[in-house]
Amino acid sequence: MVIASHGFESNYEARGLLVRSIGYLFYYGLFGVDLFFVLSGFLITGILFDSLSDHRFFTKFYARRVLRIFPLYYGVLIVLLLLTPGLPWHGTGWILAGYLQNFYPNSIDAHAPSTNFGLFHFWSLAIEEQFYLFWPAIVFFVRGWRKLFYATLILSAGALVLRLSLLAHGSSSLSVHSNTLCRADTLLIGGALALLYRSRHWPRILQIAPWGFLAATAILLVSIGILPTEPIESGPALYWIRGFRYDVLALGFACLIAWALRPQSIVRRLFEVAPMRFLGKYSYGIYVLHGIFLPYLIRHFRAIILAATHSKLLAVVGAGCITLVISILAAYLSYQLFEKRFLRLKRFFDYAPMAASEKAASVPVA
Repeated sequence: MVIASHGFESNYEARGLLVRSIGYLFYYGLFGVDLFFVLSGFLITGILFDSLSDHRFFTKFYARRVLRIFPLYYGVLIVLLLLTPGLPWHGTGWILAGYLQNFYPNSIDAHAPSTNFGLFHFWSLAIEEQFYLFWPAIVFFVRGWRKLFYATLILSAGALVLRLSLLAHGSSSLSVHSNTLCRADTLLIGGALALLYRSRHWPRILQIAPWGFLAATAILLVSIGILPTEPIESGPALYWIRGFRYDVLALGFACLIAWALRPQSIVRRLFEVAPMRFLGKYSYGIYVLHGIFLPYLIRHFRAIILAATHSKLLAVVGAGCITLVISILAAYLSYQLFEKRFLRLKRFFDYAPMAASEKAASVPVA
């Protein structure tokens, strides 16, 4: 979804209905980031909650996160530094090294080491890392299922209130969009789903999940049809797009995840097919690497295809597809030749299996 929104970006407003519809479908692939946040909150909260009794709770969690995330991320930064010796990064190198780029989204994009490199998508990685930094401590000290579940709801509501307050006081749309505190509800709704998964309420959640996803989809489609395309920096539409829409997306995607966990459901069968599992395995690398050379690849391949076919539509589609294939291939090679060497070290930080009594104590069953 995200790669489509970036790789097939073009001016489709003046085209026919079919092209405009496809263009909107690709454009709103940006919602894939919200799905990523919800899924991340779901998985991470589940891991943390299930490992509360582990005496190396923090050590194992952070070691496993470092081995999964840091090698590729810092490897990319080192390679870019070597490819651009002597070029000023305008201080953004230190910002990127500290995972602070979400607080300076305009600077990161404007001060990339070259126009051939794109670092615009790194803002979401910073939000993830900042969430990993603080959320484990909250889970560890709150601990109880009920208290932790209420904490996810209260903190989610706080994120919504913070967004609306900042917008009301003139904060830019982009600064709200990329602020971790403002986006925490998307991650925390995923966390709430993880706790419901470990509760007596789960069968009921499985029943309502398809309807919740369809309802959220209907609301989003209506809003897209009524409101103008982004960016919007003022007016009532801003409070929907940068305020309430995040929660509708998060709830809809939480329902999608629950639907995918429903036995024999059509969504579960869809996500279990081999191509989807392949993309899931290499998704982190695909996301990180697809944007690095995207500006160069898109310009280069669009120019070649346009010169050969004299069709802008074919140029956009062809360049996007080529970029997608290159991104997937790069992620596959990175995983097999580089990242996997670090992932093997995770065995030194495996979680101890929970005893049956611990599992029963951690899940409030009827």
